[in-house]
Amino acid sequence: MKKPELNITPFVDIMLVLLAILMVSVTVSTYQEKTVDLPKGSESTPAIKKATINITIKKDGVVLVNHEEFPINNFLESFNLKYGNYNKNALVYIAADKNIKYGLFMKVYAAVVKTGFRQIGLLTK
Repeated sequence: MKKPELNITPFVDIMLVLLAILMVSVTVSTYQEKTVDLPKGSESTPAIKKATINITIKKDGVVLVNHEEFPINNFLESFNLKYGNYNKNALVYIAADKNIKYGLFMKVYAAVVKTGFRQIGLLTK
C-alpha cells in the first residue's frame, strides 16, 4: 500500500492571500479617521501612497491637519504659515465627512490649492 503524499501548495496559496489582505487592510486603516463618515467612491482599486499631509474635516466642522486642529475662520493663513514652505509636489489627502457643508470643504480645498500643492487626493470608502 502506497503512503499518501502531503501537498502543501494549497496551504501556501491561502496563506499568501491572507497576507495580501492583511497588508491592504493595515494600509487603508492608516489613512482613515474613525469619526469621519467618508462618502462612497468608485469601485476601482485605490492607489494610496504615503501622504505628507493628511487633512480631516469632521462632521462638526473641526479641521485637523496631521492630527493638529486648525481654526476654520483663518484656515488659509494658518495652513500657509505652517505648510507654505513644504515641497509643492508632496501628496495631500483630504478626508471629509459626507455630511459637511460643501462650502466648508471648498474653503479647505481652495486653501490647499492657493498654498501651491498640486497633488491633492480625496479619500472615500
